[in-house]
Amino acid sequence: MALTSGNDEHALLAVWQLVAELSEQLNQNRAATAALQAQVGILKGQAVHNGTGFVLRRFNTDLTKEVFESELERMNAALIMENQHLQHENKQLNVLLKEYEQTLETVMSKFRNQAHAAQQHELTLTRHYESLLLARESSVLSQDLEEATKVSLSLSRLSHYIRQAIRASNGEPVDDGEGESSNPNPDADIDNARGYSGPERDDWALERESEINRLEKENEELRKLL
Repeated sequence: MALTSGNDEHALLAVWQLVAELSEQLNQNRAATAALQAQVGILKGQAVHNGTGFVLRRFNTDLTKEVFESELERMNAALIMENQHLQHENKQLNVLLKEYEQTLETVMSKFRNQAHAAQQHELTLTRHYESLLLARESSVLSQDLEEATKVSLSLSRLSHYIRQAIRASNGEPVDDGEGESSNPNPDADIDNARGYSGPERDDWALERESEINRLEKENEELRKLL
């Protein structure tokens, strides 16, 4: 149990580290994409100016027409190649960004499933131990009730024998059947105390309480006589 929990914690830690690395790489890719897009915008602006020829005509009036057109064609070709290269890199970065997003989503899905499984396992263990505790408490209460019933019956028989002994010592007639008739079936009383629930259970409890009170009074009288 402890080993499984340790493995789960190690797996979760590894998942978190992977998520952090992917998030950092994703942020770097987004920054690089934004920088490339900014460069593309700058180059497009330069291409517009170069296409009109305003810059070269304004600041290079000393150039001949042939040199000016040759330089303009060379610059336009270089800008076109650079623009194509940046567009290609931008597409590659977009594809890579989508792959990282899909990977991150897959990792997070596995992480959520792992967390859900761990939570369900913990809930199952909690319910299991709660049921064990309830069963243990029920067993202890049943044993306590059985012991209390046995003690009560033993006190009842002991009180009966003491009364018989006192009557015999005083020369009074002794009724041997009184003790048996007062409790003809002790085992049935114990079984009823364990789990019987019906219309007679309340009467039995009331009679038992009355019998205990009566025995307490008789014990007081016996103590006074002794």
